[in-house]
Amino acid sequence: MKVNYRLAEEDDLYLIHTVLVESLNLFAAERALPLVEMGFDEDLPLWRHLLGAGGKGFLVAEVKKRIAGFCSYILRDHLWFLSYLVVSPEFQGTGIGRELFELALTEARGNETAKVVAAYTNAANWPSISLYTRNGLYPRMPVLKMEGSITNLCEPSEPVDPLSGQVVSLSEETVSLIDDIDLQIRGFRRDIDHRFWLGKREIRCYVFEGEDGVSGYAYVSDDGNIGPLAALNADDIASMLCFCLDRLSSEGADEFFVHVPGENTGALALLYDRGFKIQDLSLVMSSVPFGKWENYIISRPSLL
Repeated sequence: MKVNYRLAEEDDLYLIHTVLVESLNLFAAERALPLVEMGFDEDLPLWRHLLGAGGKGFLVAEVKKRIAGFCSYILRDHLWFLSYLVVSPEFQGTGIGRELFELALTEARGNETAKVVAAYTNAANWPSISLYTRNGLYPRMPVLKMEGSITNLCEPSEPVDPLSGQVVSLSEETVSLIDDIDLQIRGFRRDIDHRFWLGKREIRCYVFEGEDGVSGYAYVSDDGNIGPLAALNADDIASMLCFCLDRLSSEGADEFFVHVPGENTGALALLYDRGFKIQDLSLVMSSVPFGKWENYIISRPSLL
């Protein structure tokens, strides 16, 4: 079987999206999990962001002019992150995924800027976990996808000190402010992603201030997603989360989704207390440990 590996193009994005959905649904069906529903038009801005911001980091594997698989990786400051490694169900087990990963990893190891190489995968995806581990990316942290609904949302069993956030808009001052927070919490800057999120109508960013000044930031989306969220003091996580939930509830959101690092015990305790349930479990894998994850809630997995 002849496979052509090349850079992805704009015209590939719909087929790339289709391969992702088919792969996720096969994974779900094999484990008796609900099938996923992902609209291409809704995800197109993210695909374009990865295509435009990744430079040469968006590869496709093509068999007889059909997209058989793809991978996408991004470089954020000194962090090299594998956003996607996906193979169409029809071509799984043919070595395409391993070849895509090796092409990407070669670039990562040859990049003098990258100090940390990382990836994200479902905790039940043993082939990917084995592939990454054999190549020096080790499981560092579980990430729990927590889901709640307005009908089952409970009040906190114990009072949570209020912490008010102010919505901010896209500006150099805003990007610099929240990027400095990321540097302290994640260990790396990511201004290109903040510009992407701040420029989207369906996403709002709130900056929080305490007695000692700025204490963190949080993004909320119209679809009920919370994240990324970063708190300079982990004790402020519960207050920031409660603010986000109250804000989304007042705006009419019916469901809420939060991707919580396992080290963020404050967030997990609050969400379980308020009626959330775990929907999925994934792993962050990396060459070396990084980040203060007890102070952080990730965005959607493709951008960590």
